[in-house]
Amino acid sequence: MTQQYPPETSTPGSGDSASDYQLYIRTKQVEQAWPVIPDWPLSSRLGPLLVSFEITLKILQESLDEAAQRLYLNSGQKCEAVVVCLNLQLRLLTEFGSRETMGRENMGHPSKSMGHPSRSSRETVGVPSSPSSIPEGIHGPASGESAWGDVMQKLARMSQGERLCEELNLRYQALVEALGFDLGLAGTAGFDYDKWIKPAQVHNLYTPDRRNDYPEDALFVRVHQVCEGLLEAMHVELRDAEQALYQVDYLAAESRVLMSARFARALDTVLGLLGEMSQTEYAPLRLAQRDINISQSPRWQAGKSIVKDHFWLFIQQLKNYGLDPFLVMVNHREHVVEHRLLQAFKRLSRTMQESLSNHFLLMQNIQGSAEVGNIDPDALSLESPGATPLLPELVKAFDKLTLWTSLKHAGQTGAVMRELEEEHGLAEKYHREPPTEPSTRSRMLRTIDRYFETLREGERDAWIALFSDPPYLEDPKGSSPAVSRQELDLRFRNLRNLFPRIDSCEYQILVEGENSLQVQWTIAGASFLEDIPASATRDQIFHFDPNGHIRMTIADWNPEALADQLLDQHREAMLNVIGQID
Repeated sequence: MTQQYPPETSTPGSGDSASDYQLYIRTKQVEQAWPVIPDWPLSSRLGPLLVSFEITLKILQESLDEAAQRLYLNSGQKCEAVVVCLNLQLRLLTEFGSRETMGRENMGHPSKSMGHPSRSSRETVGVPSSPSSIPEGIHGPASGESAWGDVMQKLARMSQGERLCEELNLRYQALVEALGFDLGLAGTAGFDYDKWIKPAQVHNLYTPDRRNDYPEDALFVRVHQVCEGLLEAMHVELRDAEQALYQVDYLAAESRVLMSARFARALDTVLGLLGEMSQTEYAPLRLAQRDINISQSPRWQAGKSIVKDHFWLFIQQLKNYGLDPFLVMVNHREHVVEHRLLQAFKRLSRTMQESLSNHFLLMQNIQGSAEVGNIDPDALSLESPGATPLLPELVKAFDKLTLWTSLKHAGQTGAVMRELEEEHGLAEKYHREPPTEPSTRSRMLRTIDRYFETLREGERDAWIALFSDPPYLEDPKGSSPAVSRQELDLRFRNLRNLFPRIDSCEYQILVEGENSLQVQWTIAGASFLEDIPASATRDQIFHFDPNGHIRMTIADWNPEALADQLLDQHREAMLNVIGQID
């Protein structure tokens, strides 16, 4: 895209050149704003989140000013959306901080050199009953540069503002308790917030000399700067998850992966602020947002790669024990810890893709689907339901579990459904009498040959066309039958899912009648468990109409036995690859 802003003197990131995203969002300056506080190792963890929180405060401050001036009809709704983001960030800071500061006596923290805040100073972070009762220095104008005091004063004047102030103050108090000292957000003792967070400098990460006629451009930049801090916190969690994986501490890895998912969900919430803009604010962003979106963030791209690498490391470790994700999920009671970590990876990957998908849809709403430019191919959207998943091996394992479970319980499920339908008077479709008119042997044999040929070749429409109207397929015997062409279509797809490749369908006729054939046939090929071969034998009776179409057919076989056979073969195959890491 054509740059419409001055190039930066230094390039963000480690590469020789900066991307449009890095230049526009000013990621280099964002990184430099993250504090490194002496004698407080946790600054590298909490610093990016605190800076993101301060930027969000600035967004709320400007949104409150818009609401007071009634510049846009949805200004109040926008303010409430920003408050939701602030609450979420305070909650994440509290959880992140409380866990990481459990050993702060040994690690050191700012209050050692700066002094603990007094009990009275911490208790002043209360809830205003009305704007006039806001304590000076806490909820009124802050003594420092942070927007907190001004925000709380203006927020309290809004409709429902006192409730929103109460929520924020309670969240802030919880953070203070978790850390064991006051952050000094409103100028209180215990932590020099202005010195280390530098609100004035942070607010200038968006410079007014660039496109200063468009305040919505500032919102666009600041929202993505907040996301950079959230992504950095997610990277911290993923680094710890990697260490836990190498130590085969799967419970610790699960905790870190789930926390990473929390940050990805927060990212989604913050990006949603762009959707709160008035329609009149969209125009200046159409060009910028075409090629400047979160999927172009180097941190986002790196995060995806890290998640994939961590999951692959976990898969390789499972292989050393003769396991894979499918076997872990099937026998989750035997592999509880491994199953929990798999579920955590599922949540993280799904949350990351949903965040990107929601952002993609937001861009479509702003620009129109025809104008959307670069977008990450991993994005899932209503328009691209088949997009590549972030962890395809995990998705494949869950698909296998679904197919295996449906096969294992096909007979039982079908019988229960039939019983329920009969109980509720929906069993008319079962009252199907075999035809009385005779059919010719040649027609019946031709139909049978074609029946198995179309199954083998995957010719769904041709297979369905062999049935009369209405059809009747009871498979397995005693289950709820398929009595429409749509249901036949589903049965055919299910069979092909179980046997993605069919090598042969051999049959022999056991009994011949005037209009019926009883056959025994065997299907053989590759199962849904990839390279595991499978075969199944079933007895099936076919009744034909005078034209040779299948009027009624019932298959007698044991799906559960086939499921057990496939599982045993898969276990054996995995045991054969113990220690073989690609």
